[in-house]
Amino acid sequence: MRALKGCWVAVSAAALMTSCSTQGDHSEGEVPPTPQALETAPSSSHEELALDAYRGMWDVVVEGAREGSVGHPDLSDYAQGQALELTTDMLQGVTASGEPELDPEVVMTDLDASPSTVSIEDCIDSSDWLVYEDGETTGVGERRRAASAEVVLVEEQWLVDDLWLEDYGSC
Repeated sequence: MRALKGCWVAVSAAALMTSCSTQGDHSEGEVPPTPQALETAPSSSHEELALDAYRGMWDVVVEGAREGSVGHPDLSDYAQGQALELTTDMLQGVTASGEPELDPEVVMTDLDASPSTVSIEDCIDSSDWLVYEDGETTGVGERRRAASAEVVLVEEQWLVDDLWLEDYGSC
């Protein structure tokens, strides 16, 4: 499983379900929701926190693609290393509409590793997420692909460290 760095067509259609909102979406006096990574309850399990980081990373990618961002300052709240580099590359010169769907599952937890690690596997369906590059829709055809991620605990925060995407049709 290897992602092609800088290949938006192969990567962008792989994203997730998201519920992005902006500060302006809230009624006056209503407090906007806290991002997923910050609202975790003390009783949340390591697996739940790692899944929150994974979903949060994809939320930021989807939000950035909707805005046509070049990178996104919030990505480093959810990712580091190869995963941060890959997701930053995803946001180069593209826009998107709609929402992809994620179905992540924890497949391994190693709290004794240094750093503690949670492995996640996913089958991402981007059928409802249209990606535009240079004004043209990309990624038509098969829209489901397997993804895997390694999420690590860094100074009390779970961050996606590695992200790998399979070919379309792999799940």
